[in-house]
Amino acid sequence: MSVPVSLGAVPRRLGAFAWQAVLPVALVLGYQVAASAARNPFFPALPDIWQAFVTSWTGPGFTRDVAPSLIDLFAGYVLGVASGLAGGIVLGRAPRVRAALNPLVSFALTLPPVALLPLFLMLLGIGPQMQIGVIAFSVFFTLLINTTEGLRSADPALGDLSAVYRIGGLRRLLVVQLPAAAPYILAAMRTCLSTAVLVMVVSEMVGASQGIGAQTLLAQQSFAYEQMWAGMLLLAVLGCLLNALFTLAERAVLRRAGLLPATSTGARP
Repeated sequence: MSVPVSLGAVPRRLGAFAWQAVLPVALVLGYQVAASAARNPFFPALPDIWQAFVTSWTGPGFTRDVAPSLIDLFAGYVLGVASGLAGGIVLGRAPRVRAALNPLVSFALTLPPVALLPLFLMLLGIGPQMQIGVIAFSVFFTLLINTTEGLRSADPALGDLSAVYRIGGLRRLLVVQLPAAAPYILAAMRTCLSTAVLVMVVSEMVGASQGIGAQTLLAQQSFAYEQMWAGMLLLAVLGCLLNALFTLAERAVLRRAGLLPATSTGARP
């Protein structure tokens, strides 16, 4: 008879989760104790931050500020991933094109996207198009480099196997080469996700009247420190949630590509 999970798996997972939660819980408790003792207006107590969080980011605040930020983040991230993936495929399969564009790509990769905000403001103006553009730029070149290297570093035996089975053209790319490069591509996508969140916040602080970054900066300038900390709390929650969702999607993709073992059924007599 087989069971989905072994009897000792659940306690092990609970123990691992509890161990990982020790440091965050200790930091939260330490902050609360220090804030209560110091009574410093720059470091409000956790109940005040939570109240500001509910007031600022739920209801109308979500529609007015959070939703536009998430839309810009999603649009810029998807645009950067799609264009970087397409460019990486071209460079990975065309050595002459790669050699010709390598100096330009190397130079662009060293440019911090935040430093280019004035240029994006000049070209795209103030508005969502500027946020989307700078987020896409921050994602594009990392995906481009990793996709190129993933295709170049594929096992040569895969090419021989494709030739034996007469797999060529687009089918070879989709069935053989991209799955082999999946670890490189997914690693770049994970790194770019956190970069995209950072660039989204900074771009809203520079050229936006709405959004998480704009409202957090406005709260700091207005000495509303509860709202400022609530903005940072929202970004922390958003980063953890996006990372968790990406991890689930990454495991599913790698498992489908055959790079992770299938979920064990834990067969027992």
